Amino acid sequence: MIDHRVENIYWMARYMERALFSLNIGKSYLGYGLEASQEKWGYCWQRIKKGMRIFSASDPTHSSLPMSLFFLLFDCENPLSALSSLFSARENAKILRDILPVALWEQLNEAYFLLSSTTVTSSLQPSHYPLITTTIEKMLLFDQLESYLFEEDELWAWLKVGEYIEKIGNFAAFLFAYDPTENKDNPSFEEWEAFLNSLFLLDLFRKKVGLASLSFDQIASFILIANRYPYSILSQLEKLIGCFGIVSQVWTIDIAQSTAKELLDNVVDSCQKEVSSENKKKLFLEIQIACNSIHQHLLSAIG
Repeated sequence: MIDHRVENIYWMARYMERALFSLNIGKSYLGYGLEASQEKWGYCWQRIKKGMRIFSASDPTHSSLPMSLFFLLFDCENPLSALSSLFSARENAKILRDILPVALWEQLNEAYFLLSSTTVTSSLQPSHYPLITTTIEKMLLFDQLESYLFEEDELWAWLKVGEYIEKIGNFAAFLFAYDPTENKDNPSFEEWEAFLNSLFLLDLFRKKVGLASLSFDQIASFILIANRYPYSILSQLEKLIGCFGIVSQVWTIDIAQSTAKELLDNVVDSCQKEVSSENKKKLFLEIQIACNSIHQHLLSAIG
């Protein structure tokens, strides 16, 4: 492995995860948005923007559902759109062609060209739902193939580190956006369903907790520490620290490791005692800050 390409592996993974997150949000909220009033969708869109950490001056602040989701998924001028993220992932993957398994390159390539082939120019329509779904399936297959095509070496570890940091930060930001103290309205049952589905969590939550009543505190606690849910924040942190054990054999990442372990302790401590909504909000902000700190330390280590 050539050291300077580790950064490309890391960024490819982060952009792939970001694109998947954007796509599944678009897919999950499309159905809700079609049924919601303009006012309800307006409040929902503000939460999505905050959760996606979109602060661009060009975003459609008060636009309709089609324009909002176009901006989220297809707008090349939005650097955080699914299409922009897939483009960046593919650009990094090009540099890795000789070490990236062929099947992974093919899935990434197909996902990018599938999404970029749409004729949509300014607004998304319900007819684009199959396109979004198929692209998500390509990206999920990419994730599944990693387990079969990679040995658990430094290459694999850097790939997973990128995925875990992006996923943990995204989950924390999305939960922060839905904190009751951050909102003027109460999300409807249907919006909570879309929220859970956007995190690939709806079916498991229905099975383990039930959907009789949905509340922020109930959902936040489950996402933080649900032991049987592989994408819970606690589970992702544990996996991240495990990958750091492999990476640290070659790269000096002491500060990133200690930051991740401290964050894990904070999450466990918070979930072992009764935590107020205000403290949950603080915890989600701390998780985002810690992920950014870990990210900066890793880039320094690579450089």
